Amino acid sequence: MYSAAGFSAPSFDEGADRDLERRILNFLSRRHVPGLRQLEVKANNGIVTLRGQVRSFYEKQLSHHCCRRVAGVVQLIDAVDVVDAPRTATACA
Repeated sequence: MYSAAGFSAPSFDEGADRDLERRILNFLSRRHVPGLRQLEVKANNGIVTLRGQVRSFYEKQLSHHCCRRVAGVVQLIDAVDVVDAPRTATACA
């Protein structure tokens, strides 16, 4: 693509980014892991930011693996935190 100054930056297609976000969210929601359905996904020119909290390192790795499998993901930015599940007190007999 050319401009008056020579080459110009590639055009930004917001519709493609929204479509990519939708496809990633659909892929995550089809997994039988409730924590993955709570993650936030933002895309910008194929660079995907995954943000939220999960209960285990396994869920975090699974979310990364799922995102990378979706066509159009160029880079994945990890903003997913692993938090401990609330513990309940158990009575000792």
